[in-house]
Amino acid sequence: MSDAEWAEVATAMVHAAGIAPAGDEHACRWVAVRHADDHIHIAATLARQDGRHPRVRGDIPAMHTAVRVFEARWGLTPMSPLDRTARRRPATGEAEKAARRGLAETAREVLQCTVRIAAALAHDDADFLDRLREAGLRVRERHGDDGALGGYAVALPGDSADRGSRPVWFSGSTLAYDLSLPRGRERRGDRSQKLAATEPADGARSVIRLMGDRDDLGDSHPRTLSTR
Repeated sequence: MSDAEWAEVATAMVHAAGIAPAGDEHACRWVAVRHADDHIHIAATLARQDGRHPRVRGDIPAMHTAVRVFEARWGLTPMSPLDRTARRRPATGEAEKAARRGLAETAREVLQCTVRIAAALAHDDADFLDRLREAGLRVRERHGDDGALGGYAVALPGDSADRGSRPVWFSGSTLAYDLSLPRGRERRGDRSQKLAATEPADGARSVIRLMGDRDDLGDSHPRTLSTR
């Protein structure tokens, strides 16, 4: 898309969001920055020039509606419907990191696939977490003051930050909205009377292995990602 097309999109987005309605001289100030071919960043204040707050309630659905117009006009690939199940795309830095390591997919993409399989097969929280660990993922549980499980995060072995000093964790909702613990519980509750406890067929369960001399996160030796 050209700069002019992106400018039109940005203007439509801030209008739909209520940040800067068309023709409103007192609207919030905003700027759009394009540093890649496939997206832009929009930064805006939340203070109008007349001192009032912008009316941004319902901004996300309104922006999705505006996006559909551009998709139809320019024949773009449609976004996922606004059902909060679309997976999150890897950030530019994540893609560059995978490329440097010679991996076909980013850590986020591998985790999305593996977690989704485990979520589809699990019968309860414990089974879900066990399947994640059996798949070779690092798992961190979050418990409330009452000891109840409140959330989880996963990390791919060998994927580290700060020069290997800490793993890169992704919460379920960070991977995709429908991979959060509450959404998983909702799905299992709906089908709990329908599913029988069966083992997955061969190949259904992804097992992630990072081959190398050591398994600790501080290891800097080259590794090769494989699945089975």
